[in-house]
Amino acid sequence: MAIVIDENLTASPTKTRLPSGPITLRQTLRSDLGNETVSITYTLDGRNNVCFQTAKGQVKQFQINGLKIPGAAIERSDTVALVEVGGGTEMGQIMIRQTIRGENTARDSVTLTVLE
Repeated sequence: MAIVIDENLTASPTKTRLPSGPITLRQTLRSDLGNETVSITYTLDGRNNVCFQTAKGQVKQFQINGLKIPGAAIERSDTVALVEVGGGTEMGQIMIRQTIRGENTARDSVTLTVLE
């Protein structure tokens, strides 16, 4: 089986304005292989004009490689920021999709409410 999501992906805060402040994405993972190296990819819908703000600029997707997931459950977190590019979109919600790849593939997502 390999990667197991013990607690689903959550975001804090769950409500944000654009551009956002820091948003912390958390979840609890473990590997039933005992120790596994994985990559985690976060993706935003390509049809809207919201991007992740990273050190490399505004992107729709970014990846974190080389994460070690032990056999015991661990809580891990990543911090993201969101920006609106191009303006003019009135969105009520933004979904962040997550894909974890190791010996298997696990998927999760979290939805944020956009405040006006």
